[in-house]
Amino acid sequence: MIKHRHISILLLTHNEEKNLSKYWTWLDKAKRINEIVVVDDNSDDETQEILKKLETKRIKVKIFERGLNNNFSDQRNFGITKTTNNWILYLDADEKPSKSLIRFLNHIDNLQYKNYAFKRNDIFINHELKHGENASQYFLRFFNKKYGRFTGAVHETWQTPEEIESKKIHIHHYPHQSLKGFIKKLNFYSDIRSQELFDQNKKGSLFQIISYPLVKFIQDYFFKLGFLDGTPGIIMALGMSFHSFLVRAKLWHLSHR
Repeated sequence: MIKHRHISILLLTHNEEKNLSKYWTWLDKAKRINEIVVVDDNSDDETQEILKKLETKRIKVKIFERGLNNNFSDQRNFGITKTTNNWILYLDADEKPSKSLIRFLNHIDNLQYKNYAFKRNDIFINHELKHGENASQYFLRFFNKKYGRFTGAVHETWQTPEEIESKKIHIHHYPHQSLKGFIKKLNFYSDIRSQELFDQNKKGSLFQIISYPLVKFIQDYFFKLGFLDGTPGIIMALGMSFHSFLVRAKLWHLSHR
């Protein structure tokens, strides 16, 4: 039996002082975590100072400044090379593990799989979304770094030949606590995604600009029951539809410069 496995947290940051102050008060309960590896995209707020305060006798905080350059996978793969443990928990600054997830992390001596995915519940503009795009999805967040790597410039995924075990335990996610921030992120992520598609020799078209957002809205709001989340549900569905529009419109623009 392997005793006393330790966990490294992998965290990407850019001006995350508000999220770090709100959502990172749980670390003293996660006894197996002894390292936080941060890849910081040139924050100009108090992000790095707050991160340094998370260091304790048990937990070492290692901060590396590195420009994002519109590629999240490169950032995460770089961060992995700086970890000392094989087991990695990767989180965003606006996420925190549930109590059940912390209990799971505290008892990992006899893990049967190399990769674990967890359910994520989104709290959007102070309202929990129980339906829509992400409500029924599992997100891989815990893995052995020997068995894969991240791919994809945006919405990066862990590519692994090993089986992924899905656990019905939650990560709490607090994205977009203002509409201004929501729209800003939609614009930012659509920049990266459109460039990624363009680099793959994809081209935008009028048909895509019209049809993709429409299909996206119908899928999220009706088929995935986003309407049951009331006003926050329609805001989210329209927002994701708008993201789809931005990606295809920007891709068309890149193709016709």
